Amino acid sequence: MVKASGRSQDRIESGGGRLFLTARSRIWLAGLLLPLSAWSHFAQSPPATTAAQESRARLMAASETYRQSLERLLILQREDVERAQAQVARQRQLLGMGLIARRQLETSELALQTALGRQGETARQLDSLDHLVAEVQLSDQLARLAGPASGVVDLPGVRLFRFVGSTRWAMSDWTRVDAFFRLRFARPLPVSAIGQTETHQQLGFDHREAIDVALHPDSEEGQAVLAFLQAEGLSFIAIRGAIPGSATGAHIHIGPPSRRTTPLNGGSGASR
Repeated sequence: MVKASGRSQDRIESGGGRLFLTARSRIWLAGLLLPLSAWSHFAQSPPATTAAQESRARLMAASETYRQSLERLLILQREDVERAQAQVARQRQLLGMGLIARRQLETSELALQTALGRQGETARQLDSLDHLVAEVQLSDQLARLAGPASGVVDLPGVRLFRFVGSTRWAMSDWTRVDAFFRLRFARPLPVSAIGQTETHQQLGFDHREAIDVALHPDSEEGQAVLAFLQAEGLSFIAIRGAIPGSATGAHIHIGPPSRRTTPLNGGSGASR
């Protein structure tokens, strides 16, 4: 039996032995266990950045699935084009021999143009996917430039340049850029995405107020477009590349950055 003293005592029984703690010791132990408990809770709770990292990982997985479906679709469409080209070649010979009517050849030529159009649209979707993935991969760096000032972010093999213009961008302004490009280079502006595209819709990004131009920012044409945009006060993001060893994603994004609008649904498909 333990005699009580002037200080209160607590007793903890463990098996056959007994441990006595003074009130002061109990307070000290509680002070030690409390931060340990808090640390355990913190260790079990994922940091705030984990959710963003998981979301980006899901997006990359969905993008790769979508890319694979587009690439398979493109193979099938190329086969359609080859068959249509062979059909047109045969019918031109037959027409020259007077064995078929011209209308038959015209029908085959129309089918060829349709097949080429589908193939071109799928190729544009692949370009648009490259561009979107490039922007998403650089989203953290882009967030550092979210203020009113323009800036440059250097990464291994990639340089992201954001210019925030003083002129409010409207989708109709892209015709001004196109007109400049036609006068300067005698060909249309190589736009790969105007507003919301199937790719942006599939992956849940809002691209309604922006366009993507398939020009490398370091090229002569790209430099000319960037100079024009800065002179006109039009906002843009110039990306030199983002996927080493694969698609470069190099392009010029004109307008506000793309933003997520809907959660990923586990992947997307492409129809032929």
